Amino acid sequence: MDETKNDIPSRQDEPQRLDLLRAQRVYYRRAKRLQIVFLAAALILPWISLLWGDSTQEIRPLLALVSVLLLLVELSAGVRLQREWVKTAARIQEQFDTEVLGLPWNSFVAGAKVDPESIRVVTLQPITPAEKVKLEGWYERCVGQIPIPLARIVCQRTNITYDMRVRKRYSMGCLLLAGSMLVYFLVRGVYDGLTLAALLLNVLVPFLPLGAFVLREHRKQADTIESLSTLRSETDKLWAKALKSPASPELDQDARNLQDAIYRNRTSNPLVYDWVYWLSRKLNENLAHHAAATLVAEAQRNLSHRNQGN
Repeated sequence: MDETKNDIPSRQDEPQRLDLLRAQRVYYRRAKRLQIVFLAAALILPWISLLWGDSTQEIRPLLALVSVLLLLVELSAGVRLQREWVKTAARIQEQFDTEVLGLPWNSFVAGAKVDPESIRVVTLQPITPAEKVKLEGWYERCVGQIPIPLARIVCQRTNITYDMRVRKRYSMGCLLLAGSMLVYFLVRGVYDGLTLAALLLNVLVPFLPLGAFVLREHRKQADTIESLSTLRSETDKLWAKALKSPASPELDQDARNLQDAIYRNRTSNPLVYDWVYWLSRKLNENLAHHAAATLVAEAQRNLSHRNQGN
C-alpha cells in the first residue's frame, strides 16, 4: 500500500466492523431506555400532583412516597445496571477503534474484549439497508489520503470534538427545560391559591426526582465537557508533534495513550439520548467533515513540503 495513504475508510465498512457498531448501539440504547423510564416517571409525577393533588387530598402523601422511592431505586439498581451496559458498549467501541485505526488492544486499561457471544446475540438479525447507511463511513473517508499515524489523530480528534458539541447542547437544554417547568409549576400553584405547605407537598416534592436528575445530569455533563476539552487540547498538541515529525515511532504510542484516555471517558461519561444526536446531526457531521478535511489538507501540504525539501 502507498505509505502516504491508509485503509481506514475500507476497513471500517467491513461486515465484522459494522457488527461491532451495531452491538455498541444496542447496549447504549438499553442504558438510555432505562434512564428514559426513570425520567418519564420523574416528569409525570409533578403533572399528576398539579392536576389532581389539590382536588384529591388522599393522593398527596402517595405522590410524595412514590417520588422518594423512585429516587432511591434510580440511585441504587438503576444507576448500576446502566453503568454495566455503558461499559460493555464502550469496550465494543474500543474494539472497533483499535481494529480500524490499527492500534493494539490495551487489556490493562480496557480489560478483556467483549465476548463474541455478547456481540452476536444482539446482531443476529441481518443488517438493514437503512442501518448500513447510518453506520458506514463512521470516520471521514478523507483520512484515507494521509499516512495512518496522522489519520489516527484526525479520527480521535473527531471522536472528541463531536461528543463535546453534542453534550454542550444537551446540558444547556436540560437545565433550561427543568427550570422552565419548575417556574411554571410554582406560578400555576400560586395562581391556584395554594398555600406554602401545599406548594411544598404538591409541587416541590413531586418535582424532586426530576430536579435531582437534571442537576445530576448537568453536573456530570459539565465535568465530561471539561475532560473532553482537555483531551482536545492534548490532541492538538499531538497533531503539531505529528506534523513536525510524521515518521516518528513515538506517534504509535502517543496514539495508544490518547485512545486510553478516550476509552476511560467513554466508560464514565453520562448518557445522551439518541434524539439529541439526531436533532443536530447534519450540522455536527458537516462540522466534523470540514475539520477532518482541513486537517488532512494541512497534513498533505506539510508532507509535500517535506518531500520537496528532500
